[in-house]
Amino acid sequence: MRLSEPFETERMEFRLLSLQDSRVIHRQFSDPDMCRYFSDPPCDLEEARGIIEHYQYPDGKDYLRYGMFDKETKAFIGTCGYHYWDDEQKQVEIGYDIWKAYWRQGYVSEALPVLINICFEFLGVDCIYILVHPQNEASIASASKFGFIECEPCRYTDDKTKCMKLMRTEWYK
Repeated sequence: MRLSEPFETERMEFRLLSLQDSRVIHRQFSDPDMCRYFSDPPCDLEEARGIIEHYQYPDGKDYLRYGMFDKETKAFIGTCGYHYWDDEQKQVEIGYDIWKAYWRQGYVSEALPVLINICFEFLGVDCIYILVHPQNEASIASASKFGFIECEPCRYTDDKTKCMKLMRTEWYK
């Protein structure tokens, strides 16, 4: 599998974002309910295009972001991916965001194992971490469900995010 190739889970299709996704990315990252837990301020349509362009052609880069789409309806569900891949320290940060109409329907639980496997198998990291807003209880619960535990920050951030990590040894127990 090349990381840039599309793939599927039971309910979702994962693929790299394209400029045709600009409107849903803009909606995703400008909606007040969605932005409540993001560290970045809401974006405009041009910034949404910039996000998409940044994540195109990920092979060999230290970041990647997939769009997640409903297999039947093709509706946009959210995004997930990794960034801050540090090959020397054998660690990477992952992230995900689910459009609010799909909250609490198990989409993170379906996407996270795939993303975790990509990081351990294809990136060869020993540690995956995630930064979560401390009030985002659903995201904290989702990460905890897959073995992520609270830890010291893995990188500097200027906000009050909670850092959680998953070690390769724990995942493969």
